[in-house]
Amino acid sequence: MGRPPYDALPVAVRAWADGVLGSPVVSWNSESGGFSPGVAARVSCADGTRAFLKAVSSDANPVTPDMHRTEARVTAALPPELRSPRLLDVYDDGTWVALLFEAIDGRPPRVPWRPDELAAALRALDRLAEVPALPGLPTAAEMLSEDFNGWRTLAAGPPDDLEPWQLRHLDELVALETAWPQAAAGDRLLHLDARDDNMLVTPDGDVVLVDWPWAAAGDPVLDVVGFLPSAMLRGITEPEAVLAATVAGRRAAPHAVTSLVAAFAGFMEEARRRPPPPGIPTVRAFQAAQAGTAGAWLRQRTGW
Repeated sequence: MGRPPYDALPVAVRAWADGVLGSPVVSWNSESGGFSPGVAARVSCADGTRAFLKAVSSDANPVTPDMHRTEARVTAALPPELRSPRLLDVYDDGTWVALLFEAIDGRPPRVPWRPDELAAALRALDRLAEVPALPGLPTAAEMLSEDFNGWRTLAAGPPDDLEPWQLRHLDELVALETAWPQAAAGDRLLHLDARDDNMLVTPDGDVVLVDWPWAAAGDPVLDVVGFLPSAMLRGITEPEAVLAATVAGRRAAPHAVTSLVAAFAGFMEEARRRPPPPGIPTVRAFQAAQAGTAGAWLRQRTGW
């Protein structure tokens, strides 16, 4: 299922975009990445002005509008050194929420990951690792408290299709997962959704992070750990080498990393079994795939 096109937006939202941009939108290209059920489009105006617009209604998904509202607050406060697109304006009528961002020249990273683009992505994570958390952000433990308890949930009634290694080590998985809040504690700005579909490669070979609704405060190694399972689906075969290539990965204690990998794997293993959220039918398959790569990395770290 593709995203809805720009011209499917209500007239009021499109009129708002024309007014903010100072010229009517005459063409657009939808972005295919990500899992939001809303519009995500690069738009061009009659006078040549360009921008990026994302919009969603509570009818499509009751949670996503609040995510857009959070992203607006976070993006407006991001430091310029991160090079993330600048927020131009917000539309919010209680049902529809739309965000307009400045257009930046950039494209998604190529699949599979190319060495030069992977190196640029890791530099982007290194830059982020030096940025203090924005005032008022939740901690990573607060943001992910309902997600990073997958092994505990599964242990309460183990499904028949758990892998043999998971069943053998279920108590140890629960113990590792329980320690993740301490491993993630810190005072740096976290993206918490640093995947290739939330990155843009610029013409100068840099990578910038976009889509900030999950921003939190914590230890930047959590962003690296969250990045790697999806990267392993895009051709990365040596997660330990990628981890070691980042500032956060070199600084982190090995047991802390293992705890975070276990928590991420448990989240994906449990979440993939839930019914899909409204308007987002493909996310469970992606979570199942990440459960596999995160589990493989965890077994590599533990020897299981």
